[in-house]
Amino acid sequence: MYKDYKQIKLWQGLLVLGLAAVIIFVAAPVFLRPLGMYGSLLAEWLMLVVTLVLVLAFGSRPAELIPLKRPTGSGIFGTLLMWVGAFLVEITLILILSIFFPEDILSVNAGLSESLVSVPFLAAFLIIAVTPAICEEVVFRGVFLKSLNPQKHKWAAILICGVIFGIFHGDVFRFVPTAIGGVVMAYILLESGNMFYNCFFHFINNLLPVILLFSMKDVYKDVYENMHKGMEVWSTPGYQETLVTSVGIYMIMCAAAPACLYIGNYLLHSHTPGYREKLFPSGKPGTVIALIIISVLLFLVGTILTVYGLIRAVMPMI
Repeated sequence: MYKDYKQIKLWQGLLVLGLAAVIIFVAAPVFLRPLGMYGSLLAEWLMLVVTLVLVLAFGSRPAELIPLKRPTGSGIFGTLLMWVGAFLVEITLILILSIFFPEDILSVNAGLSESLVSVPFLAAFLIIAVTPAICEEVVFRGVFLKSLNPQKHKWAAILICGVIFGIFHGDVFRFVPTAIGGVVMAYILLESGNMFYNCFFHFINNLLPVILLFSMKDVYKDVYENMHKGMEVWSTPGYQETLVTSVGIYMIMCAAAPACLYIGNYLLHSHTPGYREKLFPSGKPGTVIALIIISVLLFLVGTILTVYGLIRAVMPMI
């Protein structure tokens, strides 16, 4: 675990967080809204500059709070595996929420997507993938997480940091995936002591929707037009059945998430002195058995939902 830094006080972390909130939720909407997505870009970098100025004012060195080391191949691959595991959990939970709140989820996603494709791909790449992976990581994992005294309260600090990170994304339906991602990124930093890995996680996590949106631009354009016309996509025939089937399929895929997180965590620690040498240590089967049980349950429930959704979809045709 990363310990070689001057302990930043809780009030200092809260001050950084408070000013970040003022920039994102007050200053940006008032002064930068006319700039659209470019206003978001300026707000993020302004948040970073203010944070670094405060860190210097606190008497801390930015290099101590933002530990960057040369990454290893196993560490990068381990981080990538942990991202895959977290992503499978996030997308499955979002789809489950879509069953109960289809209009809200679709509206949030459509609004975000519409804003994103309003700028060229390279601009979206910089605004969505690169900038948050630097600016938000410095604020949340570089300063705020450290102010929660993670040496003494590791899991409390990780969970609090994840929850606050989710809240900062400003929407109850975006809270779930961002909070999960925030928890995993906080864990990665504390365990590796290298901010490269959590920044890489954040970058990959934000890059995927940019690539998908721009590669399926016409599809999303049709969705926007239908929504602007007042068409309720979620009430069209077969939508619910398709959604249930999708949840089932993703839940089956999510059965791989425990293995991805477990193996990714092992690879992340592979160069850590004193860490276990074997992927499956002898004499401690409890964790592995628990992960297998979770995977089996996810696979079974996913299979049931998939079959149920397909039957419901086929029944009207018979």
